[in-house]
Amino acid sequence: MTAYLHSTSENFGTSNGLQHHRLRDVPPRDPIACAGLLRAAHSLLETNDLSEHLSQLVHTPGERPTRTPWVRIYARHENSCSRRFRDAAEPLTRTYRKIGGPQGLRAPLRDDYRPEHIPAYLEPDWHERYFAPIAGIAPKVLRRTAAVRLVQWAIGGPLDEAATYLGIAPDRVRFRSNTDFQRWERAGRNPAEFERVLRELSTELRAPHRPLIDYQRRREALRDWALPPDEWDALVSELPPIPGPIRPAVGDRKRQDASVFIWVQVTQGEHLFAPRPIEAEQPQDVQREWALRRNTTWYNLVRPDTFRHYADLRKLLAEYAQQLARDIDSGAGR
Repeated sequence: MTAYLHSTSENFGTSNGLQHHRLRDVPPRDPIACAGLLRAAHSLLETNDLSEHLSQLVHTPGERPTRTPWVRIYARHENSCSRRFRDAAEPLTRTYRKIGGPQGLRAPLRDDYRPEHIPAYLEPDWHERYFAPIAGIAPKVLRRTAAVRLVQWAIGGPLDEAATYLGIAPDRVRFRSNTDFQRWERAGRNPAEFERVLRELSTELRAPHRPLIDYQRRREALRDWALPPDEWDALVSELPPIPGPIRPAVGDRKRQDASVFIWVQVTQGEHLFAPRPIEAEQPQDVQREWALRRNTTWYNLVRPDTFRHYADLRKLLAEYAQQLARDIDSGAGR
């Protein structure tokens, strides 16, 4: 609260127009500044949503949240703030307390969900309920950025470190808060809306007795994973016959794409960052050929009105993925 009142006093200034008044242990002498200070304190104490109230102070167009004037003031006075105030401010300011050690590691101010509970591309249900109604940013960028932000809130550090934790290659996708804000502003949207929705989701994740999936465990289990040849042969043997003389290819390239599909289903990650060990074993010219056909095969596997072969294959792969996820979660492996 001290930080809030301090910043408000600085912003109100004095009746002669100067902006240099600093709050100490006594109210401002100027009656206008004092009235403004009391009004700010009253609005703070009466609000039902403290995080939403504070978010209006945090956002400055074009600035990262950690560099806005209010956040710098808060950082100087956070120790004198109440626990409720710090809980509300922490996800807005990205402030983290030191937990010791030679590297000066930092951790969140409160114990929410853990980073392993966040999938790299959000669960589809989370996206539909929280983020789908928001316009102005491509869904792919929004889902990816939301997942990285949630991990950053849990472990601290820069966005690239959170992305690496999720298995997102930072050399291919850069995360910059100010860039996110600029995208939203160009689209005519308030970036604080994204922060508000993110806070709502984080509140759901830390609800008592809510079952959470250990996605990091799944990611580790499927690191450099691909469908074994014998299991792939067993799967494709269950495909219904296709009428006509042409038979769809079911070789190693299709096995690689099927492995990516299963990996996505189990980890809820983005197919761009899935392991491709079968492809990596091929000669360079074959790798280039497979890469050219990668997007077409993926599109056929996921689109709702796909060809019969891909629809049948998708059904079998989804069932396999469900069993694989159960095995990993139970510790049985595969």
